[in-house]
Amino acid sequence: MTLVSCALHELGHLVLMTAFGSSPQEIVVYGGGIRITPDNKQLSKYHELAVLFAGPAVNFMLCLLSYMANGGGFFCQVNFLLGVLNLLPFCYFDGGRILALLTNGKVCEFFRAVFILLSAVAMIHMILHGTVSISFAATFCFIVLSEVIY
Repeated sequence: MTLVSCALHELGHLVLMTAFGSSPQEIVVYGGGIRITPDNKQLSKYHELAVLFAGPAVNFMLCLLSYMANGGGFFCQVNFLLGVLNLLPFCYFDGGRILALLTNGKVCEFFRAVFILLSAVAMIHMILHGTVSISFAATFCFIVLSEVIY
């Protein structure tokens, strides 16, 4: 279900990208997700924002439909979390790219630093209280590494 949700998320990006006259130059599937590299055709700032919002919007729509159909469940949770995760303000995620389009670089760096700091505090709190979540720890490490490498 998670892979289907990820594929539908990326399909949301692709549908709007092609609707605005752009096409993918490259689609890469790897351990961190799916990366779509658009062709060299420049989209307007507003079209680019719409394309970036399209993926999480698909996840939130699927979550809502799942909730209305059967009161939620695993599919609903996966899509909600995937939508929220992708809106975090990190370079690697849609939210970081959206923030970069809407603001200058210093504001982006501030938000990223705050989120990394809050995540680190949450990790320390979980470690001290013996409630470490493996998925949260893996996500935190992935985010920090992607910020350093990206």
